Amino acid sequence: MVLALSPKQSKPYDGLRQIDLRRDLQPIADLIGEAFAGELDASGQASLQEMRTLARLGPFLHVFVPTGGELGGFFRGFIWEQAGEIVGNITLQQADTYGKRWMIANVAVRHDYRGQGIARALMDAALLRIRQMGGVWAMLQVRQDNETAQGLYERMGFTPVVTESQFRNIQVPQVDAPRFPEAVDLVPLYDSDTEAINHHISQSVPQLARWWHPKRHKGFRKNSDHFVLRRWGHVVGLGYRQRLGLHLDSDLVGVLDIDFHTRGEQHIDILLRPELQKKWTAPLLDYGLQQLSQSPRHAVTAILFDYQAEAITSLQRTGFRPTSVLVTMRKRM
Repeated sequence: MVLALSPKQSKPYDGLRQIDLRRDLQPIADLIGEAFAGELDASGQASLQEMRTLARLGPFLHVFVPTGGELGGFFRGFIWEQAGEIVGNITLQQADTYGKRWMIANVAVRHDYRGQGIARALMDAALLRIRQMGGVWAMLQVRQDNETAQGLYERMGFTPVVTESQFRNIQVPQVDAPRFPEAVDLVPLYDSDTEAINHHISQSVPQLARWWHPKRHKGFRKNSDHFVLRRWGHVVGLGYRQRLGLHLDSDLVGVLDIDFHTRGEQHIDILLRPELQKKWTAPLLDYGLQQLSQSPRHAVTAILFDYQAEAITSLQRTGFRPTSVLVTMRKRM
């Protein structure tokens, strides 16, 4: 493998080199926009726009970006250059505090340069860099329908961890009001319930999935179901979150998060004990959708995982459609 890593080149160069954000950011953004055209969701589009905005700083980037051209654990990587043009890119981002896990992202090759081994060379360079930095795990996400990329990653030793699907409905669907028996309590949860919520997560999320997204813990810790926060979120248009807990015999067995927004997309999230998903998923989701019907014309999104089959079925029943399906993969270094 060629390891031409110096970002300083006085003439057009063919091959692999280290990213230099001070001069590569705009062409990288253009490449990503071309390579993933039609695939980027709202957050991906926003990230791409941020990259382009940062690139417009031009000479000022030299003030913020170190001499090496990378941003530590935030933005490292390589590009493939051909006759002075960037035709391939791969980036690395530190995924934990101690640098043991690294996320590989933006594996992009221009359409007319694919099939020439460029993606493999970029991947090899990224994995070598992770080893050099003491990384233990390399992680990435790939679209489920991108069989070519998945095949490459599998040949390089990556194995699937979890499949993540994003669903969207252009408006809040109309559903019947669910009825909960007297033995079931559906009550608000607050930050004081963190210990019970964490125990619920440990009982509801498969171990391998917990390895991948500890962020799910953080997501279920954030709450704004307080009168002042709710009013403020409504006034400024930032929205607010309502968190509800499903209790059976005083035992927390389900959590429902409802994100209300008056100016943007709304969101719903659910997590139930595996043995109770078949019985309680549909009623709990219907309750959340009824709450969101306060703003019926706003789109609703939900992110669900392969261990939430009942929730996927329930949302599709009410008109939700998948906008992306990502397979998370990992490789031990």
